[in-house]
Amino acid sequence: MAIDYVLGMKCEPQGRLGVERLVNLHRTRILARSAIAHMREDGDLREPGEIEIQLTMRKPDGDSGRGVTLQDLLNESSPLDAVSALCKDCPAELPREFACHRRIRYPVPEHVEQWLMARLPTKLACTAGALLVRGLGEFGWDGAPTAKLRAAGTTYFESRVSYGVRWTGEDGNIDISSDQLFQMMFMVGNLAPTHCLMLALFCGVIPHDISLHDLKDEAGRTRALAAASLPTEPDADIEQIAQFLRTLAVAARLEVPILIDG
Repeated sequence: MAIDYVLGMKCEPQGRLGVERLVNLHRTRILARSAIAHMREDGDLREPGEIEIQLTMRKPDGDSGRGVTLQDLLNESSPLDAVSALCKDCPAELPREFACHRRIRYPVPEHVEQWLMARLPTKLACTAGALLVRGLGEFGWDGAPTAKLRAAGTTYFESRVSYGVRWTGEDGNIDISSDQLFQMMFMVGNLAPTHCLMLALFCGVIPHDISLHDLKDEAGRTRALAAASLPTEPDADIEQIAQFLRTLAVAARLEVPILIDG
């Protein structure tokens, strides 16, 4: 299980296949290729058509399963081949075909939550801090939808309790939990470019202390988003979230949404 997200470029591949179909086909291809790679690592040299697996689809109205070979899955994803060459002209200049679609696997490890929360501003006396406090107050992101998933077991989160950050100011303490941050990222529907900009700022992809003038000014905002960067993380689990944070900045720069399918 995973969170799927797509940079909504309205590019030729997305236009021809439709975003939902592109995601389903690409998800199928990822599953097949990953399974083949793991089996090759284990010394299994059988052809994909000889390798059978049980594929379970989890839906709100109940699970369903079917037996397939890995070759079946590769065949099912073959419509991607008709548009893959178009990814060379990706308007977002992404590095590989269908890189507009990425996944974050469940359950989210505890150390990933810790890493993510450490990216929030260390003080509220900065642009990121001020806008974060304002957003929490205006939009009522209380983390309840995430907390409900967490309380159901370890399917979605390794940790049974959320991580938190507390700032102490003249008006008292202000707290934010990782439940709230995950809600802001993945449980408010598709992310508009402005929302992506704010999340990129809160998580330090854009400097926390950027001036509010530069953030509001088109030229200043363009410069900040062009310079936005995040180093590649050696830990694969952290890198999944880091890649999402990079995508936030790309979406804000290109003024396109991020489509969320959790």
